[in-house]
Amino acid sequence: MQYTLYDDAPGKDAVILIHGIPTNSHLWDEVVPFLAGNCKVLTLDLIGYGCSDRGPCCDLTLPKQAEYITRLLDQLGIDKAHFVGHDLGGGIVQILAVFHPERVQSFVIADGVAFANWPLPKVVSIRWPVAEEFFPSPLFIERMLREGVYDPQVLTPQIIRNFTAPFDTPTGPEELRQASLALHHHQTEALVPYLPSIQVPITLLWGQHDRYLVPYWAQLLNQTLPGSTLCLLPNCSHYSMLDNPSLFSAELLHHLSCVAQP
Repeated sequence: MQYTLYDDAPGKDAVILIHGIPTNSHLWDEVVPFLAGNCKVLTLDLIGYGCSDRGPCCDLTLPKQAEYITRLLDQLGIDKAHFVGHDLGGGIVQILAVFHPERVQSFVIADGVAFANWPLPKVVSIRWPVAEEFFPSPLFIERMLREGVYDPQVLTPQIIRNFTAPFDTPTGPEELRQASLALHHHQTEALVPYLPSIQVPITLLWGQHDRYLVPYWAQLLNQTLPGSTLCLLPNCSHYSMLDNPSLFSAELLHHLSCVAQP
């Protein structure tokens, strides 16, 4: 699993940033500078994404990704951390909180999968691409990004390239298809009975205009997760950390500061 560890100073809390489909650790490029100096920050590419190893769909499920992350934390000597999960990452942090509560100080779900609200029809479409628009290509990824931000002008050519390049290879389309095939809503639906028992601080950050995972799901999570805080981010859509990285980071730092209070 490819990762980058920022500010590995002893005594600082660790914050783990987890992306979703079809992105990678570059999702957090504009967020990390706000966090660096306040905490130890770990960004990673999930298996099957970015610069990490590829694999068949059976190795790319959310429970498997949670397992890989706990192994990485063991390798780095990080016993406990704050987790921030976007999209699929939101489902992964729920799995960690339910099955590895000893590793979780707190968590933030940002426009994340939950219950049975996923996978998105757009993501499912690439499993059997019967039309060109469904082919798992860099163009498909770019369309997902453009439809998932509030203002497409925030997507510079470099940002788009950061997310399309890992799949812009001869094997890339099949690798992206395998990533899609790994996803099934039962991977989070099975967690629902356990969610009310989670006892750590939780913040839900949601783009007010998220077209992919509409804010209704944030409200339902807020009702299900005890003591959770819901914050709707104005003029933001699914990729809220791209739409307004300073606002997203400010709310994330507010979460961390509240957790640090005695």
